[in-house]
Amino acid sequence: ELLNKLEDALSSCVNFMSDHPSGLLSTLEKMRQSVYISIEDFDFLIADWGSLARKHGVSPFSLPSLHYSLRQELDGNVEARLMLPKAKEEEKHALAEFDKACRSLSQARAKVCSNLTMSVTSRLKDLGMEGSTFTSQLEENVHECSDSAAYSDGNMLGTDSVSFLLTHRNVNENPRAKNSSGNLDVIGSSGEKARLLLAIETDLPGSVGASCNTVNSNTGETTEYSDPGPVIVVYDEIDAHVGGRAAVSLAKLLSDQAQCKNSNHSNKAKRNQVVSITHSPSIAAIADRHIVVQKILALNGNQNGRDLVIVDSVKGMSRLEEISRMTSGDLALKESINFAGALLRDGSKYKQQQKHQNNNDSEE
Repeated sequence: ELLNKLEDALSSCVNFMSDHPSGLLSTLEKMRQSVYISIEDFDFLIADWGSLARKHGVSPFSLPSLHYSLRQELDGNVEARLMLPKAKEEEKHALAEFDKACRSLSQARAKVCSNLTMSVTSRLKDLGMEGSTFTSQLEENVHECSDSAAYSDGNMLGTDSVSFLLTHRNVNENPRAKNSSGNLDVIGSSGEKARLLLAIETDLPGSVGASCNTVNSNTGETTEYSDPGPVIVVYDEIDAHVGGRAAVSLAKLLSDQAQCKNSNHSNKAKRNQVVSITHSPSIAAIADRHIVVQKILALNGNQNGRDLVIVDSVKGMSRLEEISRMTSGDLALKESINFAGALLRDGSKYKQQQKHQNNNDSEE
């Protein structure tokens, strides 16, 4: 009896789905009629959908989100293309401004080169280089301002490069002697390079301080430190290959550089500090402080069995004796003591003149 009832119920459901206006078949037919494509076309759409998913390597269910992201990217590119003319115009204007700045920098460099040439050349006679001429030569049009190299920092900024040239002339009219001229690195001896280096540093006392500023090559902005001083310069045996009158002039140039003041846009100017490692008694005598560095080897009776380095600041008679030793070693002690005393007096007199001159310049 229960099976008969079940069979009747199932028959009733089948009849409803098949024949009733609200049944499943009638509903599906109505839905199919609302779609204006055939079953064959729908099959083609499904096939294309799967093919598109395989092309992009994604699941068919991810195609809608992929379509959205691609549309966003396409819209962004369209917007960028609309902004491109304005960006090109701004770039053209910025390049024109940079070209103008490069020309101004070139003019300033040309003036500095001219002044440096005259000033350094005027010092060469006192440095034992009579008949020689120093030239700071500005080479223009090395590259255009649009080249990437022009945006570098330091001495690579701009469209110029600077070369240091040295010319030796036959001042004694010796027929065998020849004039020579060329790049300082090529024809200059070690002693000549040392003397010219100090002359340039003395004539450009702010050049070392300027190295405390940094230029961002990406933004072009300069970071300037408000108080970098005092500037400290260390010379390691700059007096090598230099002696006699040239050594005395070299010592005075070192003193000049130490006396140069670096204001750096500050109300309180500060002196530079020069540290010179030297074997020259002329340089040691003009220094404000004399420090002796001595190495004692273990083989020379050192009881500790190892090498020792002794650093001592000498003053008074000890300094006089040390300069005397630097002058002649252990020979002619009386004469060398007198000579050392003369060097100290001359150095002190020169520094007093410097101080007086600086005071007069400050008052003016």
